[in-house]
Amino acid sequence: MSPRRAKAVGGRVGDDPATALREHLVDVTEGLLSHAPISAITTRDIARAAEVSDGVLYNYFDDKTALVLAALVRRYQRLARRFYDSLPEAGSATVEDNIVAFASGLIDLLDEALPTVAGLLTEPVLFHRLLDEVHRGELSPQRMQARLGDYLREEQRLGRLPKVDVAPVGTLLMGSVAVIALSSHFAPMPNRAALSAGLRPIVATILRGLA
Repeated sequence: MSPRRAKAVGGRVGDDPATALREHLVDVTEGLLSHAPISAITTRDIARAAEVSDGVLYNYFDDKTALVLAALVRRYQRLARRFYDSLPEAGSATVEDNIVAFASGLIDLLDEALPTVAGLLTEPVLFHRLLDEVHRGELSPQRMQARLGDYLREEQRLGRLPKVDVAPVGTLLMGSVAVIALSSHFAPMPNRAALSAGLRPIVATILRGLA
């Protein structure tokens, strides 16, 4: 028998009741995570916010950890889609501008992701489960680095970059961006414009090395 559609998800169109309610629980949990640390959120908090009984959660998830994991994965997938959608195409603008755009998009992603990751340090089981999920999906650093490599090789094909090994570029750029993004969270008043401005000399140095 299909589960009864909850009042809170009555407006969802196209989903069967079970899918609609599951997605509603993930939506609610993701919203709660934006306002409170994971350790402070209970299954009762989630049930009340979702307007369902406490036991409903266990019809769709083994425990709170599984539900929170689903919410975190969704959040990171959304960040990844935004990142990939913002990447420039080979042959457009200048190579330097395009690599700066790639680095800026990565900083934006890390800027949103790092506080959540830091909050997971006291939840080691959840932290490692999230890392496993991330490294299997589109947020994988390896996949992002591969995307940059594909872009650079296409620029080589177009004659806008010399025919040299571009593999180290991903490591150099992503490592630099990670340090910049991490250091910004230790600054008393992070200046986003200053962070972005600091990317261009890094990219220029990398391009001189390629040349």
